[in-house]
Amino acid sequence: MKQILGFSRFIVLVAVVGLGATTVASFGWGVAKSVKLIGDLLEGAWRDDVTIVQLLGVIDMYLLAVVQLIVTIGLYELFIDELPVPQWLRVDSLDGLKKSIIDVLIVYMGVKGIEGLLTKKDALDSLSFSGAVAVLVIALTAFRAFGVARKG
Repeated sequence: MKQILGFSRFIVLVAVVGLGATTVASFGWGVAKSVKLIGDLLEGAWRDDVTIVQLLGVIDMYLLAVVQLIVTIGLYELFIDELPVPQWLRVDSLDGLKKSIIDVLIVYMGVKGIEGLLTKKDALDSLSFSGAVAVLVIALTAFRAFGVARKG
């Protein structure tokens, strides 16, 4: 029975393989968005301030891909085996994995907030959107500082 439960950790390989595939797809999507942005810039879009929203979209895509990569590596390290990764990416608990995810999500939300400020036409919409983003960033920061740090 003990051996069966020991091997059950390999069920996580399903999640690792699935997340690995979506990570590769997300990085590919980021490359496609980058190529489109570069093409637009070469055609003169650099004169238009709205192009910054496209750039933020590219950044968003790469940030999401990085979150997926961190989760993929973290799950593999927690359940399967260690990987040769930098020390800051080493995961030894689910709380450590949450910390890494939250760090990237805070940056992601900041980028989304700026993107929203640039795209909203109405000042009240802009204010309410950026306020909501600020609340999320504060909540994630507090969770990271008090929820995760308290345990780790």
